[in-house]
Amino acid sequence: MISFASLAQSAILWTATPSPEPTLYPAFEGDPNSVTPGVIGFLATLFIAVATLLIIVDMNRRVRRVRYRELAQETIRTEQAQAEAGSSEETTAETAVSPNDGAASPTTRED
Repeated sequence: MISFASLAQSAILWTATPSPEPTLYPAFEGDPNSVTPGVIGFLATLFIAVATLLIIVDMNRRVRRVRYRELAQETIRTEQAQAEAGSSEETTAETAVSPNDGAASPTTRED
């Protein structure tokens, strides 16, 4: 079992002993304000910006094309529905029954 004395001793030793920080790189001795990504960093950023711009333009073109197609299909459906309604009116007008003689007689439409 762990005693309170051993826990206190471990805590004191842990806080009193400095732990060395491992460094993978030597310390930088230059001016930190003069560090830049350079030409390679600029070209990489420029490439990403141009690629993003081209993707956005292409996406807008595709979305616009889908909208126009839907509008055209809706217009075609409306025209077809009107044509079907017009043809069904003509067929019902041609087969209308005269109330006088009970025989089917074609009637004329005045448009």
